[in-house]
Amino acid sequence: MSRSLAFRPLLLTPLWALLAAARPLPHEVWAGTAMATDGSAMRGDLEMFAGKAPGTTFVELAQRNDTPGARRTWRVRHGTCAKPGMVFGDSAAYPVIRIGTDGKGIGAVTLRLAMPDTGDFHVAVAASPRDARRVACGDLVLED
Repeated sequence: MSRSLAFRPLLLTPLWALLAAARPLPHEVWAGTAMATDGSAMRGDLEMFAGKAPGTTFVELAQRNDTPGARRTWRVRHGTCAKPGMVFGDSAAYPVIRIGTDGKGIGAVTLRLAMPDTGDFHVAVAASPRDARRVACGDLVLED
């Protein structure tokens, strides 16, 4: 092998490393806090990120300071709390959150949709499976 061919990979490696470093990294997680609409201390912390399987999104909502024994329905929706849109994913996929005696409950779902990298999203929490009245809402922010 000639000397010039032997050094070619070494010359290209630093250039490739510079190009890879200049590429923007994909966003990691959407996050938000659902605040009670009646001013109570109820909160729900939401994270949404790429699922383990390709083309999926994992979503988890952790409620706290909620009414013990309550059952909450929740959905991630397109748009904002002020201008809500359609449900993100299959509405039936979101499980009911059962609030324990400590006022806490967790709901988690893996949706068969790729995690979005743009747009507006929010989490809406309803009073119960039979009462769609919104009791908490929070806009999501895309974090790096």
